[in-house]
Amino acid sequence: MNIAVCVKQVPDTASQLKISEDNKSIDENGIKYEINPFDEYALEEALRLKDNDSTINITVISLGPERVKQSLTKTLAMGADEALHIQTDEIIEDCMNIATIIANEIKKNQYDLILFGKKSVDQDNNQVGIMIGELNNISCISNCSEFRIESNKIIANREVEGSVEVFESELPVIITHEKGKNELRYPSLKDLMAAKKKPINTIKNEANKDKRSELIKLEYPEKREEGVIIGEDKSAVTELVRILREDKKII
Repeated sequence: MNIAVCVKQVPDTASQLKISEDNKSIDENGIKYEINPFDEYALEEALRLKDNDSTINITVISLGPERVKQSLTKTLAMGADEALHIQTDEIIEDCMNIATIIANEIKKNQYDLILFGKKSVDQDNNQVGIMIGELNNISCISNCSEFRIESNKIIANREVEGSVEVFESELPVIITHEKGKNELRYPSLKDLMAAKKKPINTIKNEANKDKRSELIKLEYPEKREEGVIIGEDKSAVTELVRILREDKKII
């Protein structure tokens, strides 16, 4: 079985982000980049399948600038067999553009299972995996919490409020994964050092100019008003109700 796992490199969620002077990008100075958390769970699912079947081959695919190789090296240290870097000179924001580029690379190989995180934590679009399924005419099951493979069929669960939806599909199939129930593995220092010697297949890509959407401007969210303490016991209830009714016009 051949598995492809598509990962995106995103700013560490603990980073303090600043908008660049062009108001269309973030200032990368001092920013630490990591593998998108949802993609890590997708990779973990692939690695667990490989733990039980050593004949499985895992290829990790990532689109982005030169720094993306750092994250691909980490995936090799974790247990992936191959890494493919689709290198771009510019950051591509348009989801259809991204999906088209990755879909064209996926077409070149026979993958039985293609895994994505359900979304990236920087853009929150939840679109690329689903778009690639449409572009390549591959069944896609989105927002999965867990799945299993039986012969040439996959059975996947999606958790919804109060219940679980169960889907079945023949392979090949695309899965976009939730955080999942399995604990992530972390590579050892020895594995990381060994992975640095492994080759990363790099493909130079010229961004598709036929963009369907355009980023106009980045803005900081409005600052919230400072809170006011009107009391610390039940005597404050009357004043709270008055403020909500008369000043804020909420009730």
